[in-house]
Amino acid sequence: MTDMPRQRLLAGVAALELDLDADRLEAMLAFVSLLARWNQAYNLTAIDDPNAMVDRHLLDSLSILPWLRSDRVLDAGTGAGLPGIPLAIASPQRYFVLVDANGKKVRFLRQVRRELALDNIEPVHARLESLDPVSHPAGDLVARALAPLPRLIEQLQPYLDRGARLLAMKGRLEQSECDGLPSAYNVERIELRVPGTAAERCLAIVNRNE
Repeated sequence: MTDMPRQRLLAGVAALELDLDADRLEAMLAFVSLLARWNQAYNLTAIDDPNAMVDRHLLDSLSILPWLRSDRVLDAGTGAGLPGIPLAIASPQRYFVLVDANGKKVRFLRQVRRELALDNIEPVHARLESLDPVSHPAGDLVARALAPLPRLIEQLQPYLDRGARLLAMKGRLEQSECDGLPSAYNVERIELRVPGTAAERCLAIVNRNE
């Protein structure tokens, strides 16, 4: 890999005001290399340029790091490991359960765990509706452009009803989507600024009313 992805990552992390040591930065670049290589055969992501992967995958994922609170995080519909893998590399003290129903993507995640020695991730091949909060507990639930909020709440209700928070990464969050939430839940909208990305990005934090 050329130095350009590294330079973009260093600049982006600085812009996000995150304190990441050299080992974690190198692990993120190694993840991009793995993703680019596997993407040629498995079509894991529509983005195939490593520079764009840094901006639209790594930095986009890291933009929600300041809002994580729990030491156990569930990445719902993680796909190629986003946002879970970058967050797990940046937060070695947290444990991440990465859930996806696509077998080839889960195989990729298991390879990432082996090659990067990420002991704080657990790839799980399952549908969200089948998850048991007792078997896979989590205090924070993250989802990246996965589904409308009402659908996510339906899929993750057992977790939310136990006090977990949903951190849903969105482009534009329409008021109609918020209005569609069941009355038992509330949503907070936070504007995200992702270095290298001009598109609108926001974070919707959903929890159950007390």
